[in-house]
Amino acid sequence: MAASIAVLEVVFHAISSPLNGSDTLLLAMLCTLLAAAPWLGNIGDFLYAGAFAAVGILHYGFSLTFPVLGVFLIAAVWIVRHQAIRAVLLLAGYVLLMFWQTDAGLYRLASDTLLMVVVLTVGFAFRKFMDEAEQSRQDLEKTKEESAKAAEAIRAKLAMGLHDTIARDLARISISLESLAAAHPDLTDEITPIVGLVHNSSRRLRPVIMELSADAPTPSLNNAIAESKLMLQSRQLDLVAHMPEDIDQLLSRQAILTGSLFAREAATNALKYAQQETSVDLFVEVGDGELSLMMTNAIAEKPSKNALTGGFGLGNLKSRIESEGGRLSFVSNSGHWIVNAVIPNQRETGGSNE
Repeated sequence: MAASIAVLEVVFHAISSPLNGSDTLLLAMLCTLLAAAPWLGNIGDFLYAGAFAAVGILHYGFSLTFPVLGVFLIAAVWIVRHQAIRAVLLLAGYVLLMFWQTDAGLYRLASDTLLMVVVLTVGFAFRKFMDEAEQSRQDLEKTKEESAKAAEAIRAKLAMGLHDTIARDLARISISLESLAAAHPDLTDEITPIVGLVHNSSRRLRPVIMELSADAPTPSLNNAIAESKLMLQSRQLDLVAHMPEDIDQLLSRQAILTGSLFAREAATNALKYAQQETSVDLFVEVGDGELSLMMTNAIAEKPSKNALTGGFGLGNLKSRIESEGGRLSFVSNSGHWIVNAVIPNQRETGGSNE
């Protein structure tokens, strides 16, 4: 814009009357200030506006025509930056300055006011465009973050699935075959190649699991309960957890995973059947190699039609826990719904959390 102002002013005066020395110096000063304004921030904007006003007050404004474009540019930039009041005051000051300078009266005031309206219209239109572009950028960044989180969650689930099913089954097969070979030495030659094949499969599977779970978050029963608490708050239900603060340090990885599934499913059940604006109590205890959980809530007269109903399901949860050697029961008693589970908590020697 500074370069454009200089070119337009020189061309204009070449057609009408050449610039004199003082006009040339003023033009160079104003163009330099305008060019430096983006690096000086608001100080640069005010310096240019102040210099322009000083030139106008000292009556140099009659000989220089195009530096007013710098004022309009600054006003538009302020509007884009959501500083509309400051921009309106700047333009109003320009109109008053022009009205004070000239004898054209209302005609000049009307034309300058119309010009101010045009600048405001362009500024707000450009601000709307910039705001929409920024919102699109933020939405895109949010989508990228959500996609990355979803990918991490999928990788974590795949890693856990491989670890908790195929890897565990391979280990059981290997142990069973080795026990069979020990009990029947005559079958050792036939069993040994099969055991070797199982071991090779386990070794090939291990790096796949490690790669999938490299960026996966550590499972946490505390986090699962916090998520369930947020979910229940959507129906003004307050989840009150009674448990040790260091619960995750007391549990094996598998107990955390199964306990987290219990917390989410029992909370989903409470979301549907609990009486609104009541407390949902969760009791968690650890001892004797077991994790005990119980969730209880008052039963509403009618189930909520808006509650989530597409969860894992208490029936499927019962089968899952029983397949791991645990127990689950759920019953309605004295106006309360009670879900109780006992989950094995088998930790390795030394307290390592596998």
